[in-house]
Amino acid sequence: MMLKDREFSLFCVIVNFGEGSKILKASKELGVTGGTFLVGKGTIKNQLLNILGLDEVRKEILIMVVEDSLVEVLHDQLTKKFNLDKPNHGITFSVPISNLAVFNRCEYVSKPKRRGVDKMEYEAIFIIVEKGLSDEVIEAAESAGSTGGTIIHGRGSGTQDTAKLFNVEIEPEKDIILILSESEKTTAIVNSIKERIHIEDPGKGVIFVIDVNRTSGLYKS
Repeated sequence: MMLKDREFSLFCVIVNFGEGSKILKASKELGVTGGTFLVGKGTIKNQLLNILGLDEVRKEILIMVVEDSLVEVLHDQLTKKFNLDKPNHGITFSVPISNLAVFNRCEYVSKPKRRGVDKMEYEAIFIIVEKGLSDEVIEAAESAGSTGGTIIHGRGSGTQDTAKLFNVEIEPEKDIILILSESEKTTAIVNSIKERIHIEDPGKGVIFVIDVNRTSGLYKS
């Protein structure tokens, strides 16, 4: 089968710092060829820990591109091995790469298309802004119904390096904020962030939204 005829998904895992290498090792044993690590910080308030399992400790975000045939296997086996079905043990979510949606100087309208089996439907909102604006982004998102997010600092490993996310270069001193949103709240969250930090102004930042086809480790209060 030619590469262009195969379907792929982005598989993401968010766990406490130090656990990511164990996840990657287990994933490779299941057929994954490799992954990329980002270091982040949870923003969720203590009283909501049972919803997202994110707190103020350092987090590792493991991003892996996998064939669709591995997605269900990874969800099931990683959830079982690392107890991701229990609160505060971590989160996994997978994204069909072909369904990536970009927000660029226009009103975002949520049109979720799901391939998974979860009863709750989610979308992943990525916001890239200047370092120091992440708190304003989180506040704007929470005012529109978000329960928190993860801040990923985009500095590269060396002075001339840049971090990359979905082939988008993140220059030094940038913050990436990842918010998993219930689909029905995504439009309000995106528009609230847009209005709060004037993201349509040149150089202010970028927002893009991706459909999530399955999650593990997310809980509603």
